[in-house]
This record gives sequence, structure tokens and C-alpha cells, in this order.
Amino acid sequence: MSMPAFPDPKTILTRDEAISAILISIALEETALSHIINAEGEKIQRALEKINASADMRTVLEVNQSVAAMLEQITDMQLVLTNKLNKALRCIQKDSTEKPPCKNAQRPPCTAKPFP
Repeated sequence: MSMPAFPDPKTILTRDEAISAILISIALEETALSHIINAEGEKIQRALEKINASADMRTVLEVNQSVAAMLEQITDMQLVLTNKLNKALRCIQKDSTEKPPCKNAQRPPCTAKPFP
């Protein structure tokens, strides 16, 4: 997986582009967490293979504690991401409850480059 491309920090984003960027960042973080969870599952599988090949129970318990600690950190991160998502959704909902602009109102043209 390649690194995401972020807009130039000097670029001024519109409100919609900023909300979109926030949602994309949440999705990228969720993807990263899923990779970590998968790696932790593979770690457990390797430990179980070793126990069948005469590894001691202490090693298996250490692996279990390590995985449990990582999953606890992932759970904490999920709470942060949920909070971030809820705030972004509130911004979107706030937009939908606002009155539509006057038909004669002129919006300035968007000068921001599209977000890749």
C-alpha cells in the first residue's frame, strides 16, 4: 500500500474538502488498524504452531499478553476515531439543516486544487 498524498499545507481547502479530507483520514486509520489486527492474529498463529513444536507455555502467555495490550491500544484508537467521525458527521448534518443560499447570491470560484 502506498502512502497517501496530502494537499500542500499552503492550499486553502473549502469546508467540504476539509470534511472530505477528515473522512478520508479516518478511513486510512481504520485500514491501518485492520492491518495491525491481522498481524496480531498471525502472531498468535505462530505461537500456536510453536506450542505444537514444543514451545513452553510461558512463551504462549507472553504472546497473549502482548496481543491483549495491542488490542487494548486499538480499542482506545477506535474510540478516538469514533469521536472524530461523529464530529465530522455533525458538520455535515449542520450543513443540511442550514437554509439554502439565495438564488442570486454569488459564490466565489474555488481556487483549491482537487484532493487526490
